[in-house]
Formats: sequence, C-alpha cells, structure tokens
Amino acid sequence: MNKQRRLFLNQMSLMAGIAALNRPLTSMASISKRIYTLHLAQHAVTIYHTNDLHGKINAVYNNTGGINHIKSILLKQETSGLLLDAGGFLDSTPSLAQQQSVIHAMNQMGYHAVTVGDHELANGQAHLAALAPLMNFKLVNCNYRFDDNLSKWVKPYLIIYSGKFKVGITGVGCQVQGVLYHDAIQSANQMAALLKEKEKCDMVICLSHLGYKQTGDTPDNKKLARQSEHIDMIIGGHNRKLTGEPIILLNKRKHEVVLTQAAWDGLMIGKTEFAFENGKQKCGLKARYLIAAPPAKQTFADSFAAIRLKENLPKNV
Repeated sequence: MNKQRRLFLNQMSLMAGIAALNRPLTSMASISKRIYTLHLAQHAVTIYHTNDLHGKINAVYNNTGGINHIKSILLKQETSGLLLDAGGFLDSTPSLAQQQSVIHAMNQMGYHAVTVGDHELANGQAHLAALAPLMNFKLVNCNYRFDDNLSKWVKPYLIIYSGKFKVGITGVGCQVQGVLYHDAIQSANQMAALLKEKEKCDMVICLSHLGYKQTGDTPDNKKLARQSEHIDMIIGGHNRKLTGEPIILLNKRKHEVVLTQAAWDGLMIGKTEFAFENGKQKCGLKARYLIAAPPAKQTFADSFAAIRLKENLPKNV
C-alpha cells in the first residue's frame, strides 16, 4: 500500500467525559453542529458519533449515559464537527410524545444525519413518517425501499462540506419485517462508489445498523468493511459492543477502513478526527471515546469496568 495512504493511529484513547472536557462554551447556541456552523478546517475533519441511544434521555446507570449527558459533553468541546448517529436512536415504544421528546433533544444538539434501524421501524413506516417532519437532521439509508410517504424523508445519501472537505454519508440497515430489503453490502458499495467517483467526495462515511459481528453470511459491520472499496469510515450499531478503541480493517483494495461503535444508551460518544496533508490526502487519525459524565470521584478505569460488570459482558468484547 502507498505509505501516503496509510492512516497512522497516533493517538487513540478512552477518556472519562469529565476529565476530557475542555473550556466550556458560553451559550446553548454553541452546541449546534449545523452545517452553517462547521469550522473552516484546513487540515482535518472531526466526527462525533453515537449509536443505539434507544430513546434514553436521562442517565441510565450510576449517573452515566443518556442524551442529556451527551449534550453536556458536546457543549464543552472546542472543536466543532459532524454529529452522526448509526441508528436505534428511538426506542420501540408506540408513544409519539416520548419519541418527540427524543427528537427535540437531538434537534437541540444539532445532529446532521442518522440512519434508520429496527427500533425506528418497530411501529411501522407510517409511524416513522409521522415523526420525520419534526427532525431537523437527515435520515439516510440506501438498502431499504420504503412506501411513498416515508421515502420522501429518507434519502440514500447526504453530502456535507466540513471546511474545504466534501464528506459523503450513507447508511444501511438489517432486515426488518414489513420493509423491502436489498443486500446491505452491495447497496453500500454502490452508493460509496457514486460518492467517491461521481460526486468526488474526499471521504465516505457509512452509518451501519447491521451489528458488529453476525453468524454465517448475514451482513455485519466487519464484513462490510472488508468487502468495501470506497468507504473510509463505518460507524456501527445494532448490538451492545463495548470496545477500548476503533479497529482498522483492510478493504478489497487493501485500503484501511475505520470501524467504530460507541457503546449504547448514550453511555459514550465517539470523537474521531481524520487529518489530511498534501491537499486532501489522509495522513493520520485521532480517536477517543468519551464516557458520558461518570461520577466525579470515580476513575475512568473503574467507570469502564463498572459498565462491563453492569451488562455482564465478557472481558474480550
């Protein structure tokens, strides 16, 4: 592989949210990561990402997790960037009022794009179509075929400029009853090729609600990375995956793909920064997970271990 194309993991760490916070911003308006507020980055693209929020607004465990704590972390970040979610942001309740409150919170935070997962579709396409007009962020998916009402709101891709960098975003999901499904990996590859070759995007991000690892031939996030050609980053969701760092996999062209997933229920938010040199050539990666407001006197190691213990997870997940 051309050395200039390699991503060097020069800083990859897990940090407790409280310890990682920089100087606070001065107003709620500062939290907005809307397109018109993106900083004019000359050498980097910063991506904040969540997945499987499951409609959890308040803390879910030991004053940790939830959308409100994620919002607090974003308020205190000095670097603006893209704010994305890999699906499962709603729970499966049929209550429109509860789901409207989640959407309102996400609107305040300034999400740019989310993909559609099984939780969003649990109550049918008409239910999600009724909620879609309330969303100030875009719904993206390229492997589902929806009815006419919902298809007006879900687009196969989105292009956003982060400074001088053109970023293409698409999404895929697992099979869901009542929704016409097309092969997720084939669909993602077709869309990524369009974004890289026709739209000339500098990087392509796939929001994938396939799950980290599935059995047999069932598509998952790792298979997607290895069988892709033009995807630079996969933000994953659809299972409880707790990792200490993103992983790097080689695609069909032997180029590196970043695969990352930020726990569930808002327990963490991921922050990934791609560095560029020589114009728009990727040259470095900084990645960290921020734990959403653990107790002030608890060390990060204890916080991370406690989350594992709470969910009865094996040590090698």
